[in-house]
Amino acid sequence: MKIAKIFFAVACSMLMSYSVFAANYCLNCFDQIDENEKYCVVCKVKLPVDELKTREEQLTHAVTVSRQNYRKALNELNKYYQNTGNQLRLQKLRRELDALDKVPQSLYTDEGLGGPIKALPLRDIEDANILYKDALMYKKSFNKENRVIAIKRLEKLIAEYPDSDKVAEAAYEIAEVYAGSYLNDYESAAKYYIRSYQLNPYIKRPSLLKAAEMYDKMLADYDKAKAIYRQAALYSPDEKACKKAQKRLSVLEQGTSDKK
Repeated sequence: MKIAKIFFAVACSMLMSYSVFAANYCLNCFDQIDENEKYCVVCKVKLPVDELKTREEQLTHAVTVSRQNYRKALNELNKYYQNTGNQLRLQKLRRELDALDKVPQSLYTDEGLGGPIKALPLRDIEDANILYKDALMYKKSFNKENRVIAIKRLEKLIAEYPDSDKVAEAAYEIAEVYAGSYLNDYESAAKYYIRSYQLNPYIKRPSLLKAAEMYDKMLADYDKAKAIYRQAALYSPDEKACKKAQKRLSVLEQGTSDKK
């Protein structure tokens, strides 16, 4: 009888391990989807299993959502302390919010190389323009902390004014800060260059070319660089950028990784 119980326990453990291994994950609620199920039965999202994103993308999406929820909770707590007049806790909370605004939040997954992001028609928005100019002032500073503040200002512009005609420029400027000597985060720079193109494919900046150069010259990821150079050669609105991308692509396709 004892042996039978042990066998049953081992069998159950193996079955559970197999279930976890075989399971997919719902992109919406992150609950597991059994291999025999086509859709998530927990949140009822109609997303076929074969279209689910990779585990890494799901986790990085969860990080993004957590960041947003964390800031939202802090802002709500800030209002609560203001309304109740609790100055001591209000000061502590504002220090935490201030610290949060000084921490750059990198992108961990590719933003894709498809067409532009679907958005509202872009328009001139005065508040967004002011925020953009303010961010550029911080960007010019020789202080690392101020450059991080510039990133936060520009991220705020993109989040709060998605139909501003400055969103693509904002993404490009974020990329420039990441690529600079103070941060040296070339992967995040590349992804924001790509985002600037997606937000406005007519941007008068060499967004795709710069993204490709990050992977080519700074990260030595030549396969990804070639993929983006192809996009730049085809879709860059600037003819000079198109020619430069095609020239470098030809060199890489010949099998050389010379950075000159």
